[in-house]
Amino acid sequence: MSVLQGARVVLYVTGGIAAYKASDLASKLTQAGTEVDVVLSRAAEDFVGPLTFQALTQRTVYRADDAMTADNEIAHVRLAADADVLVIAPATANAIARLAHGQADDLGSAIALSTQAPIVVAPAMEPGMYANPATQENLETLRRRGVRVIEPDTGRMASGAQGQGRLPETPVLLDVIRATLGRDGPLKNRVLVVSAGGTREYMDPVRFIGNPASGRQGVELARAAIERGATTRLVLGSGTVEPPAGAETTRVESAEEMLDALREAVRGCDALIMNAAVGDYRPAATSDVKLKRGGEPAGIDLIENPDLLQSLKGDFLRIGFAAETNDHLENARSKLLGKELDALVVNDVAGSDTGFAAETNAVTILRPEHPDLEVPLTSKSGVASAVLDVVVEMIGGR
Repeated sequence: MSVLQGARVVLYVTGGIAAYKASDLASKLTQAGTEVDVVLSRAAEDFVGPLTFQALTQRTVYRADDAMTADNEIAHVRLAADADVLVIAPATANAIARLAHGQADDLGSAIALSTQAPIVVAPAMEPGMYANPATQENLETLRRRGVRVIEPDTGRMASGAQGQGRLPETPVLLDVIRATLGRDGPLKNRVLVVSAGGTREYMDPVRFIGNPASGRQGVELARAAIERGATTRLVLGSGTVEPPAGAETTRVESAEEMLDALREAVRGCDALIMNAAVGDYRPAATSDVKLKRGGEPAGIDLIENPDLLQSLKGDFLRIGFAAETNDHLENARSKLLGKELDALVVNDVAGSDTGFAAETNAVTILRPEHPDLEVPLTSKSGVASAVLDVVVEMIGGR
């Protein structure tokens, strides 16, 4: 289960054009089962009104001058006590300055001064304001106090200027909130390595042998590890999805590049989850120039890539993934024993709802001397959660 489900987030929205993005964040949190209490600064209401957030969260929205809750409790005290995390997004230069200097002149800043919950600040402002030494000193003050500051994106601003100051997109904000909520989870002080995506073996500068792996399942595994408090190292091959914000990510292309990166990543780790769809073969020779149509050779000589799991052994758990198209359980059991794995997650990639490009998956988790664990068709994040629950159990037993 995601750490977002059942969590209590206070979302303090301050007055910048990026306030409209906060409505999407509130919506996505609510869809994930989070209770979201939105607090608007005075300036924020010039951009997005309370009714928008009330409709999206189905909860009371608080304004800057609200002193009491609907239950006649002191608003800043009650909200500060109930919060699992306080998220300030977008955080303007003015709001950051007030927080750094301990001002409490509206409800949101009073909550920030009162709460014992972790605080996440997402700055969003014009590039010149963000780069100004005063803003940077204020942000450093907040970091020293333990506030998590999300670096803004670089790009086009509402004014037309280019530079660093854009509020990150909602998925990035959600990843940071997940990591903050899960910081003391069951994998705290543990290191997990996850491989994801496919590999590409180039024949010439523009053509390669590969597979359609999206990387989505591996990225969800990394995200689930972060939610449980793990330091997460992600080795990511080709694919179409972005890595989670909290992962230490290394990008690779070929099987040999992935092996080299994994050898480095597993140093001192507690578990390796090998989800990547690694190609079994590569061209014996690579052309330095594009191979022309009608030219030679008509065939391509292939050689085997190394077996990455067999090459990666040590004092850590080894969990493999087996993508099969037929006799998947029988084939997987022989791999589990032959490679001396601690667990093997097997799925039938021949189905349209469980293949590489699907957004869902159904797997069976095999472990030596344990009954098979069936995970019925669900989202890839649901599969990742089930796998990480097994990893938590195995690490706890070591």
